Amino acid sequence: GVPGAFMSMMGMSLLKELVQKEYITHPGVILRRLRKEIINTMGQKGISGEQRDGMDMSLISYDPQEKKLDYAGAYNSLYLIRDRKHNPPDIEGNPLSPDQESETHFLYEIPADKMPIAHFDRMDKFRNHEFPVFDDDMVYLFTDGFADQFGGPKGKKFMYKPFKRLLLQYASLPMERQKEELERTLADWMKDIEQVDDICIMGIKL
Repeated sequence: GVPGAFMSMMGMSLLKELVQKEYITHPGVILRRLRKEIINTMGQKGISGEQRDGMDMSLISYDPQEKKLDYAGAYNSLYLIRDRKHNPPDIEGNPLSPDQESETHFLYEIPADKMPIAHFDRMDKFRNHEFPVFDDDMVYLFTDGFADQFGGPKGKKFMYKPFKRLLLQYASLPMERQKEELERTLADWMKDIEQVDDICIMGIKL
């Protein structure tokens, strides 16, 4: 609705200011600065009963020369699908275990911080995850719209585990074909049920 559109416009304006004018490319720092600006602009004080408009976000920065990717998230995780022949991503000194797997690929979830871009009970720094990537890695950023969409024979939510399995199922296809299959699956799932939220999925093959 209108509040969401307003927050999106404000967020895009602030992101351009931070990245294009201040040349900040560190996702964790960008999210922290963005939260500070949103709080100041909205006049949020953290008092009881206050309106806490804010945003969820996932943000990456990619260095093609160094083959490194930085990620930070406010409630929105990142999925990395990698060929089984490659080593798992190393996050803060710990190799990740695959969350889902197929015959050809592993899917890893790099979790977001459970706090929004807004005043919140928890106001820690946003963690920045940096890890090396391979040429055939696929990165997925997304809102919660697909997983939360109602449909199917019982009118239930799609949910995240089936969403992960869906991405893995089509991981060997070209990215444009993956998009087509996601759209087809969503249409088949929804049938006559209305869309309940915005749906955005960004898939990038590195």
